[in-house]
Amino acid sequence: MDIKNLKWFQEVCNCGSITKAAANLFITPQGLSKGIKSLEAELGVTLLERTPNGVTLTPYGDCLMGYAGPMLIHYQELISEIKKMRQQERGLLRVCSAYGVFRIMGVDFILNFESENLGIHLDYIEYPDIYVEQEILAGNYDVGFGIGPIQNPELEIIPLFSSKTSLLVYEDHPLAQKNMVRFSDLEGEPLILESHKFKIHDLVKERCQRAGFDANIIYCTSGFSLCHKLTAQKRGISVIVDRISDDMSKQGLKIIPIEDSFVWEVNMICKNKNKDLKYIRRWKSYTQRYLSNQQPMLFY
Repeated sequence: MDIKNLKWFQEVCNCGSITKAAANLFITPQGLSKGIKSLEAELGVTLLERTPNGVTLTPYGDCLMGYAGPMLIHYQELISEIKKMRQQERGLLRVCSAYGVFRIMGVDFILNFESENLGIHLDYIEYPDIYVEQEILAGNYDVGFGIGPIQNPELEIIPLFSSKTSLLVYEDHPLAQKNMVRFSDLEGEPLILESHKFKIHDLVKERCQRAGFDANIIYCTSGFSLCHKLTAQKRGISVIVDRISDDMSKQGLKIIPIEDSFVWEVNMICKNKNKDLKYIRRWKSYTQRYLSNQQPMLFY
């Protein structure tokens, strides 16, 4: 059975119209009708009845529609599995990471893996936090570094390390005189945070709500460095991840511990059904070994 014709049939059923389905599929109604007729000829039955208001399913069409969804899902899963097998043959490992993780791990993390595993080619990229889980679940990447909390039964979740979070203020801000703050001290303060696509955004909002107020977020950035830049310009103050900001400029700025703050948690994730693939096992083993040698620097 031609999968393309089955997809077209499903779209016609969903739209109830050859013309609408053809527009959605970017083909001509005549081409779509030809595909449906080919499907009917293959099965030896009539699937659709044309009416002045569109099309309706025959009993045979209704039967096929019940099977079409699962068949197409299984087909996509098959294509995904074949793709993974071909990638394994070519030695390709696709890795995605939340922004900041590779910065903390250091360039040697990637370079050493490639030198120790000459048969494996790394394809790696960074995303805002929430996209990492989505990309892994969609099968676009094999393994990733995501930010907690992560709860999904489809994923293997391996905690790796965490970092403290602190308050970033400019030096003549009233809070700069304190050696320790609490989230209650941030009430009414203009906050500069990463956007809602980063886990830290919602974690800060939740801690402010616990303290009895809504966070006064005046600007959402697309990266950690911009929080430093805007704070230095005295546009507001920010909550930062200590390890990510270690090598950023602190001129005119002060970092203050937050007594009731949270930690920024890094987890390695992959689909449960892929966790035993050879190259993913190698990556997990290498990552855990690398981190065990970096414990004094990364774990606190």
